[in-house]
Amino acid sequence: MMLKAEKEPSRRRQLIGILIIGLVLLTTGCLYKPLPEGFTITKWDRVVMHVVEPALRVAYYYPSRMFSKASDMIFWTRETLNVLTKTLGIFTTNDQLEIKWHNWNGTPVKSYRPLDNRTTTDGAVIFIHGGGFALGNVDMYDSLIGRLTVEMKTLFISIEYRLSPETVFPGGIMDCEAAIDHFFKYGPRQFGVNTSKIVIMGDSAGGNLATVITQRRAARQASPKLAGQVLIYPLLQMADMQSISYRYFRSRLQGYALVDPESVAFYYMFYAGIDMDEKAYLVPSVTSNGHIPRRLRPHVQKMLSHKSVIESVHNYKNHSVSEISEVEWSVEAQELLEPFLANPDFSPLMREDLSNLPPTMVITCEFDILRDEGLIYAHRLKTSGVLTKAIHYENGFHAMLNFHSELHEATKAVNDIEQWTLETIAHA
Repeated sequence: MMLKAEKEPSRRRQLIGILIIGLVLLTTGCLYKPLPEGFTITKWDRVVMHVVEPALRVAYYYPSRMFSKASDMIFWTRETLNVLTKTLGIFTTNDQLEIKWHNWNGTPVKSYRPLDNRTTTDGAVIFIHGGGFALGNVDMYDSLIGRLTVEMKTLFISIEYRLSPETVFPGGIMDCEAAIDHFFKYGPRQFGVNTSKIVIMGDSAGGNLATVITQRRAARQASPKLAGQVLIYPLLQMADMQSISYRYFRSRLQGYALVDPESVAFYYMFYAGIDMDEKAYLVPSVTSNGHIPRRLRPHVQKMLSHKSVIESVHNYKNHSVSEISEVEWSVEAQELLEPFLANPDFSPLMREDLSNLPPTMVITCEFDILRDEGLIYAHRLKTSGVLTKAIHYENGFHAMLNFHSELHEATKAVNDIEQWTLETIAHA
């Protein structure tokens, strides 16, 4: 009876997934939108995305726009993505892994270890998942982390931090740091790891948390030091939402089921503890940069000063990029966000001193509104003397690693990440 009860939720999820896929197949023809030139690299990739992208629009993008409350939009998106990710990025580990849940200082984590501890290194990778601080969970990344563990033959630890709007800044940071402190203390005895060979890795908002934790450890000279950090299309700031990558989205990608400016504003403001069910009217001011208080503007401009270098090289052939839109100034938005915009624990691109950070890999994608901030951060790291490997995928898009088994460009990124991480652990 117990076994049957355990199977029921799985069967319901499968049924929901089948219904969603069926609905998509029926409507894909009506929802066809040509992908931008250069979006993905092979014909097969484009075929896959011509099916997947409309599916995402039907499953969560369009329905999420129908809710009157932003919190309802988040909860719908959570549940839908939880179902859809079961059908994407499938990678069979063939029982090659020992996977266990733990509770470390009150934070749930999942460990992935090759069976019989057949690892090629005595290091480990700590992974922090993305999702705008409000979406995602460890289970959604099972396939990707399982693949990385099998192919790298290295221990992975994936952290289940609390999400907003239920838990706001800096709750997620505290959860991650609590788990990491436990791992540094007990990891050698429990897993046989060398704590001088630990790499932290995160994607999107998880890239934000990984960046923040690395900066905080460096600032207080925490020991042992992290061996490196891998930042995958990281979310690093909300002070400039009119960069070229944001403006390109408005010109060419509006209406696609990709990360959009309004969603970034909603998620970041929820993370800041702002009730977006009440304050949704502030979003146009935030997305036009009318939320930046006068006293913070010099610091913001200084931290973004490399933008001119980035834009001169990565400009999308300017004719296809819209002009900077008119700023909708809002004193209310400025007052609410002033404690956060220049706070490096919230917006790590705003940290001035980057000189004491470990070797870093920064992954950016052309079709991503977060592209420019990742490029700027990589450039600032290099000029600060940090050993930095920056890889820009000209055919890539935000969250593409969730399609690591389906898309050529995502597979290439996985291989690049594996190679750099193993080399960094080996040289630590």
